[in-house]
Amino acid sequence: MTSLGSSSSSATEYTVRVPKNTSKKYNIMAFNSGDRVNCSTWTQARMERDMSARRIYGEEETPESGAGSEFGKKQREEARRKKFGIVTREFKAEDQPWILKVNGKAGKKFKGVKKGGVTENASYYIFTQCPDGAFEAFPVHGWYNL
Repeated sequence: MTSLGSSSSSATEYTVRVPKNTSKKYNIMAFNSGDRVNCSTWTQARMERDMSARRIYGEEETPESGAGSEFGKKQREEARRKKFGIVTREFKAEDQPWILKVNGKAGKKFKGVKKGGVTENASYYIFTQCPDGAFEAFPVHGWYNL
């Protein structure tokens, strides 16, 4: 590469390692720029999943045979769902939003909603610097907007 003028440019090389198998999954939480979040003033922070979407009550418990049973009810319900195109999705805890509580009960609450399709066309990595000066790159599993 040619340099313009008399300025000299120097480059510094770093070693970047990508671990082959990581048991941890890393996520990015992007704050809204209008919120003016200052993490240095936080005294306490707690994150937990919002499990309010989980069904509290399961299907009705009816006997499958014997007195008081409706023979073939499950098959009829399955056929009805298939006929009308009703697709039942199973509950996935990893797809639920995160709740970030800052400074205890009197503090602020943030709800992180998962942004889908972020890692489909691009790869994002989180870089951490090791004590030996090298960097470790961890792939981003999900992206949450707060």
